[in-house]
Amino acid sequence: MMLLDDLTIDVASLGDGDEENTNLKSDVEHLSEALSIKFEELALIREFAERLELGEDIATTCRMLLQELAPCVQAATLAIELFADDEGAWGDEIYVSAEPIEDERIRWVAAAAYRQRERLTGESHENEITISNHLCLDGEVYNAIVVPIHRHHQRLGRMIAIRWVASGEFGTTEADLMRSTSMMLGVHLINQRQYAAMQQMFEGMIGSLVSALDAKDAYTCGHSSRVSELAVLLAKRLGYSDEDQQRIRMAGILHDIGKIGVEDSVLRKPGQLTEDEFAKIKRHPVLGYDILKGIRPFRRILPAVRHHHESWDGSGYPDGLKGEEIPRDAQVLAVADAFDAMTSSRPYRDGMPVQRVLDVFLKGRGTQWAKDVVDELLACPEVLCSV
Repeated sequence: MMLLDDLTIDVASLGDGDEENTNLKSDVEHLSEALSIKFEELALIREFAERLELGEDIATTCRMLLQELAPCVQAATLAIELFADDEGAWGDEIYVSAEPIEDERIRWVAAAAYRQRERLTGESHENEITISNHLCLDGEVYNAIVVPIHRHHQRLGRMIAIRWVASGEFGTTEADLMRSTSMMLGVHLINQRQYAAMQQMFEGMIGSLVSALDAKDAYTCGHSSRVSELAVLLAKRLGYSDEDQQRIRMAGILHDIGKIGVEDSVLRKPGQLTEDEFAKIKRHPVLGYDILKGIRPFRRILPAVRHHHESWDGSGYPDGLKGEEIPRDAQVLAVADAFDAMTSSRPYRDGMPVQRVLDVFLKGRGTQWAKDVVDELLACPEVLCSV
């Protein structure tokens, strides 16, 4: 901004005595104006870059961009039209800011702008910026800019600015602002598409792992999902953020994945386990940890997977952690896991009645499980009434 101020001072100090000074003054004024426009454009792009987030809803992103851009281009109506993505990341949609008009009229204005360009220049490329002033539609006269949103020859959509003819013509200044924004949006949309594809692959991987475990141990089929749901409910009551709730949800789904490595004869045994057999079952938290540790997105759930069988008094496994040494997610997961194990029926026993479950948790509060997690469980009528 100091450069612009300095230019203003220099312009003021130039005299009007001769033609050379007059020309110089005019040149400096034009340069000052151009720098001011570019500064505004760069500031806008920086603002967009700081606010764009992967995983954010596409509609939220588009509305944010429109809200910020509309005052800069002084459009009566500013719209982003997205074309349906073949991979299903988004569908045909129009997002509008400023003065709303019907979607079909926005499309008509864009089509008219292309026709006018073709009539005047002989070109009809929809992948290029089109500035069209004095468009007549149904007795109304509009000025318009249509800017394509594309990336690597992929047509993703377009940005359309509309202004009443009385408000003045559009020019390259507004078109440049829209072009810069559309380029950034195009990159973001491709990143969003890749992010969505990775999420789908990741969720498919989780589903496959859980399906493999359910197929191996039909007696506990559905256990992981129920534990996950209860762990999220407890986490929410304990003040977990949305992001932290998603982490413990995933940990709940995969907490028993290590049982894939336990012999079927032990895992499916309907009766009492021998000491040696129980020792094999107790290996599953470490086996689960080893299975997941090489997959980067799973690293944040490793502490809960490994330590969900630790006890508050240090008598648990696999590492004998005690009290606050136990990771917080594991503390929550331990309560959810124990609750489902006690209330679920097995071929060799029925699920415990709710009063007995309450007695077990009250007895183990502060010795086997964290006190505050047990307290939240006991304060959940929707959970206790479901037993």
